[in-house]
Amino acid sequence: MKRVIYDVPRWHVYLHRDARGLEVATERDGPVQKFEDELFERIYSGETTLLPERRQDPKLKTWAEGVHRACEELPAFSRLAAECRGDAMAAGTAVETLIAALNPQVPDAPEQKPPENIRRVIGAACEKASQAVDELRETAEGLGQVGFSRMPGTGSGFGGTLPASSIRALAARLRSDTRLKQIALLAGRFKRIAAFKRRQKVKHGADEIADIEQGADLGRLLPSELLKLVHPRLRLAFMRSYVERAAMQYQLVGNEPLGKGPLVVLLDKSGSMDGPRDVWATALTLALLEQAHRERRTFALVSFDYHVKYEAVVKPGEPLPEDALFTACAGGTEIAAAMTRGLELIRSAQGALRKADVVLITDGGSDSSAAPKLREGAQQLGVTILGLGIGVEREWLQPWCDDIQAVTELSRLDDEAASKLFAQ
Repeated sequence: MKRVIYDVPRWHVYLHRDARGLEVATERDGPVQKFEDELFERIYSGETTLLPERRQDPKLKTWAEGVHRACEELPAFSRLAAECRGDAMAAGTAVETLIAALNPQVPDAPEQKPPENIRRVIGAACEKASQAVDELRETAEGLGQVGFSRMPGTGSGFGGTLPASSIRALAARLRSDTRLKQIALLAGRFKRIAAFKRRQKVKHGADEIADIEQGADLGRLLPSELLKLVHPRLRLAFMRSYVERAAMQYQLVGNEPLGKGPLVVLLDKSGSMDGPRDVWATALTLALLEQAHRERRTFALVSFDYHVKYEAVVKPGEPLPEDALFTACAGGTEIAAAMTRGLELIRSAQGALRKADVVLITDGGSDSSAAPKLREGAQQLGVTILGLGIGVEREWLQPWCDDIQAVTELSRLDDEAASKLFAQ
């Protein structure tokens, strides 16, 4: 499709306009719109097709060539393009940010060049665009499992994948809702921590020798293979087979464990949680929801103060209702009420389940007279209770929990707590 000096594939032009919610492109588009399509093509695909000189826009040619050349020469632009390659939403966000910073003016004369400071302006704009892309991805990832009633399609994708229309609507909403934006960004950070912990997780059970196979695992090599290392004539042969992953080694197998039971989060919504503590706890809840989705577990959220004020049960793959993020913080703290309801939800779960987990997130304590009976009921159900105490003494949660992690910094997640939450 003819733009200013480049021929941009019609499909890529459509992707650009769709990513930004703009009107469908036509040959009657204004010069700035056409230039934006070219900029999108450079960022999205990295390949450009120059139009024959007779078909290039004579008035904008010199100006457009100058801007494109400045982009080509800037490492910051190359990095930005690499970050957005093949991602239409990211590329559209980058173009929108660049254009806002460049504020291009249509040249008055055919030979008019870009301003002399164009490289500096583009360089600074690229940094802003890169930040905007990172923020877009983090927020989309953080809220990927939430079903927003006014945004059809949100929460339906696995791992935070949302359609372009939903991401646009979400981005617009985040600009006016600071709390939701903070939750989204923090949830995205927690999800990356969870992914890292999953990669580190030791897989148990594969410890029975079943056969001999080829590979390059030093811990499983046959003794006959290791002996080659001390033989001058066989050492090179061993190194070749090892590099080619053709060394003889033991094949280990193990039994697949039974599926896990529900993951229940008891989220304190008392008055003292209002503010940063509630943002941190809600973001962590979303990370735990994704963890449950990945493990095909039923997820339940019980929000409480002196009584249960909100609850939601989410089956594997289903989105969490939007209302779960906007339960107000008020009132006192009654852990027994929340724990009782959480265990009831687990007790009602059907199927062959290996274990269930309860995560209690609170910044306070309450009367613990009912704790022994509730703990006994949890043990009978095979339930493990992990407490996350925000700014409270461990002793306050000791009657309720099998394991307790103290939360002192709301800008991060303690490594030990992350391991307890995501690597078991």
